[in-house]
Formats: sequence, C-alpha cells, structure tokens
Amino acid sequence: MDQAPPPTGETDEQRDIRLNKDVAAFSYIWIMSVVIFASRRDSKFVQYHSKQGIILFLLSVITYLIPWVGKFLALLVVAGMLLGFINAAQGRYADVPIVGELSRGKLNVWDLVRMVGNSLRRLFDTFKNALRRSPTPPATPPPPASPPPRSVSPDVAPPPPAPPGV
Repeated sequence: MDQAPPPTGETDEQRDIRLNKDVAAFSYIWIMSVVIFASRRDSKFVQYHSKQGIILFLLSVITYLIPWVGKFLALLVVAGMLLGFINAAQGRYADVPIVGELSRGKLNVWDLVRMVGNSLRRLFDTFKNALRRSPTPPATPPPPASPPPRSVSPDVAPPPPAPPGV
C-alpha cells in the first residue's frame, strides 16, 4: 500500500493523526477498542480514542443488563460510538460528551451517579410542583334551581290531561 508523501513541515502529532485516524475510528466498534488499545500503545491519537471506545463498550454491556430503560440508554451509547467514530475518522481530538471526561479521569463514576441523581431529583420536583399548581376540581355542583312557578292567567285554560296508558 503506497502512502502519499508527508506534507512538508508536518509535526509528529500531525503525522500520528494522519497515519492512525482509521485505526482510531475502528476503536469505537465495540470490543475492538480493547484490542486496539493494547496493540497501538505508541500512538497518542489512537490511545485517546480507544479509551473513549472502552468506556462506551463497558456502558453498552451495562445497558444490556437493564430492562426497558436499557434500550433507550443503548441508543445513547450507539450515538456516542457514531460521534466518536466520525471525530476519529476526521482526525480530531474531540470528546464524546461525558465519556471523554470519564476516559481522562476528570469525571469519576460517583460524580456521574451524582449528576444523574440530581437530574432525576430536579425532574421529580418539577412534576411534583406542577401537580401542586394544577387547579383543584370544584366541589360538587350546587343542585339545580327549581323552575320559577308558572303564573296562571285566567284567560288560559290548563292543558288537557294525558290519556291513560301513554
């Protein structure tokens, strides 16, 4: 396989990205992240993306163990894999949201659990407040008013009685 000659004035980092961006992109394909992480120790670019791929791989395994909600979470993990794949294929050092911080150690699992817990608590409080503010239904309606008495005028004859059996 012939490679294009390197551009003049290319830094080592640019060369690393140019030569390894395809491998880095493949590190987002499920278990390949572990294999690529172990085999490409010399490339900072591949290591950066394969660490994120490993986190996404572990998250995908966890989401398969969670009934119902796990299906939605699995979609988020797949979206993260696609985002990472595209970033790596384009030769960019770009974080997958939340996963990038986890892979670099800036965010740990307990911080993530706290973030999710706080978000769920805010969501619950919002629903609780919305239910409190909803108007209360009126009490039982008052009985209907009795019709006003009919005035009987002396010139009008009363209606004839209904025939029996009707």
